[in-house]
Formats: sequence, C-alpha cells, structure tokens
Amino acid sequence: MGYFYPMEKSIILSLQKSFGDSAISRTEINDFQEKHQCVIEQDWLEFDEAEDCYYLTPELLEYKASQKANYEALGLGDLEDEIVSALERGKSIPWGKVALAMWFFFLFIVIYTIIEALF
Repeated sequence: MGYFYPMEKSIILSLQKSFGDSAISRTEINDFQEKHQCVIEQDWLEFDEAEDCYYLTPELLEYKASQKANYEALGLGDLEDEIVSALERGKSIPWGKVALAMWFFFLFIVIYTIIEALF
C-alpha cells in the first residue's frame, strides 16, 4: 500500500520532471505511483476524452515557475518599487485599532502575570 509523500512539493516536482506537458496514460500514472510509493491526487490531472489520456493541470505545471520567481534577485528599481508599494499598503492599515489591540494584549499579559503570581 502506498503512502502520501511527506512533502507534496517533492511529488509535484517529480511529476513535472517525469511528464511535463505531455500526455500521460493510466499505466504511466500507476507506474509512477509504484516507483515513488505515493498517491497522485485526482485534481492534479485533467482527463482528455478525445485522446483518452491525462495531462498535468496548468497550476501544477506553473508551480515551479512561481517558486523560481521568489528566488530571483531584484534590481535596484524593482526593489525601490517593492518598498514604495509596501509603504503605500501600510498607509491603509488602521493604526489606531492596532495600537488599541496592542494595549489590550499588554494589559492581558500584565493581569495574567499578576494572577499567576498570586495564585
């Protein structure tokens, strides 16, 4: 009996390397599951009735590209744009509510500590 991969990322990368955007037969899926001792989720595959085969979903195929984008170095202009956009997003945060919540949390910690010390 197969088991689920401890990290689904590993199986997704293995699926991409093994099949890419080519057609996949049911036999190839079974062989892959036996070789890697895993279970391929049905929502990772799309069935093509015309060709009677499966394909990896576009989300699964784009997974590696999205991961690669996170590790690319930003140019100075891009970095400046990211900083400016983060500051712009910070303007929309209701800082008064955040400060009030922080004070309530601080008071909770103080009261809890006093109660713990007394009892």
